[in-house]
Amino acid sequence: MAAKARAGGGGARRRPGVTLDALAKAGLVVLERDGFDALSMRSVAAELGVQAPSLYWHVRDKDELLDLLADELLAIAAPQLPPTRGDWRVELRELSWAYRRFLHEHRDSVRVLVGRFPAGPGTATVMEHQLGMLDRAGFSRQDAAYITYAVSTIVIGFVQSEQLPISAAVATGGVPTREAVDAIGSALAALPAGTYPHLVASARALTAPDIDERFDFVLERLLDGLAALPRNPDRVA
Repeated sequence: MAAKARAGGGGARRRPGVTLDALAKAGLVVLERDGFDALSMRSVAAELGVQAPSLYWHVRDKDELLDLLADELLAIAAPQLPPTRGDWRVELRELSWAYRRFLHEHRDSVRVLVGRFPAGPGTATVMEHQLGMLDRAGFSRQDAAYITYAVSTIVIGFVQSEQLPISAAVATGGVPTREAVDAIGSALAALPAGTYPHLVASARALTAPDIDERFDFVLERLLDGLAALPRNPDRVA
């Protein structure tokens, strides 16, 4: 309902003094300042200087508010889309890295976006850019749709994993993530080699690479697999 009303779809009554754009912007202010756990209809209403019932003229509940915020986040991301390079692999790589950076730059944005498929103008702009790039590269419409889903899922899932504490020591704020990962590597390397030969031998390989290296490996393997898909030879870029 929220995205439809925002795009000008019919029928929704409007409460004077609160607009969908103002509601979306206020929601992002609360998200950035206070975090996802503090985001509520009441906190957004307070940011707008109104009572929470005023918001229900625009969104039915917090889930619809999250739909609205998800599309607003993508609307912010849209102007930052990497330019067309004429090489789908370069473009998709740059898009994936840019999206990951964006999610890290906007507090708890991944918690808003994970699992959501908003149908508003922000989402439309981002998807049109990516689908057009894949179409020019000769991918079929169905493969392009799957690729779009895969990239979003991998990037959001990766960032979500990055932002979760790797251990209780990190969660309490007492130990930096890198220090905790090194300690895990040392603990794995110290296991009985006769019982866990492969794990002991791989302990440093599992824990030494930094997070950028890990993301690069996952992304490049995805691109390798996409390169093997059949494409329209008249449109391959």
